[in-house]
Amino acid sequence: LAEATLAGGCCPGASRNRFAYNEAGQVRIRAGLPIYECNSRCRCGAECPNRVVQRGIRYDLCIFRTGDGRGWGVRTLQRIRKNSFVMEYGGEIITSEEAERRGQVYDRQGATYLFDLDYVEDVYTVDAAHYGNISHFVNHSCDPNLQVYNVFIENLDQRLPRIALFATRPIRAGEELTFDYNMHVDPVDAESTRMDSNFGLVGGPRGGSPRARGRIECKCGAASCRKFLF
Repeated sequence: LAEATLAGGCCPGASRNRFAYNEAGQVRIRAGLPIYECNSRCRCGAECPNRVVQRGIRYDLCIFRTGDGRGWGVRTLQRIRKNSFVMEYGGEIITSEEAERRGQVYDRQGATYLFDLDYVEDVYTVDAAHYGNISHFVNHSCDPNLQVYNVFIENLDQRLPRIALFATRPIRAGEELTFDYNMHVDPVDAESTRMDSNFGLVGGPRGGSPRARGRIECKCGAASCRKFLF
């Protein structure tokens, strides 16, 4: 709470959580910890350093066709600093039951874009198949340059975090953006243990439903490649 006072009454301290960003808007907390940004009830303005994800994409990104059988991908046209917010994983929020039903349809089509929101429990899923943004085209890598964080802004329902992707290292202009579809987060404290090892994109570009998917070969090409997505 003392940090919240120093920050002008911003809400992370009021939520008994750490202030997530430095003065440059770079995330400074470990993956697995939640990010609470300022909202419409805060006294601060649009330039508050605790308003990052809600400002949207700030980098020039482009969709391109990969040449190694991974379909479409996303690359940055600008250099991205380490720990900077890059994009939010957007889509249609559906129940896990509906995700199961759609996943069976996507299996037959050979494509699915289901992302489980299982920060505290597996109740909702984001489906980017029909509604979404450029994150729909981001490929998997076993050595990714993006990391997933749970973000809460106008909503404090822990079953409905917003999914934000931050740079894990400096990213060169022209480099492809990737994140780990089967992300594992090392627990930092009791709060971070809520993000379990299943937190990630369900199925991937050629995957199955949330609870029934076959082995999918990984084509990321990383030296540390696990050979299979799931």
